[in-house]
Amino acid sequence: MNIHAHGLPVNEGDVEWAFDRDFEAGYHEEIAVEFHEHIDVPATAPVGAYHMVITIEDENGITEVIDTHLDVTP
Repeated sequence: MNIHAHGLPVNEGDVEWAFDRDFEAGYHEEIAVEFHEHIDVPATAPVGAYHMVITIEDENGITEVIDTHLDVTP
């Protein structure tokens, strides 16, 4: 999973934020799973729209990509 922003203003007290992580533990050799993971967005992340890309790959290397956005609000 990758979350990043494009051109958000970094105001005083903000710290530029991006997230990139693989979630593999507990998902191998499963036929169906309910994906439920928590992502902690720091309170100092700039407010705005972030691009979120979720790539799902099965044991045979077949991938599916979900491309969406995440709104960070104050």
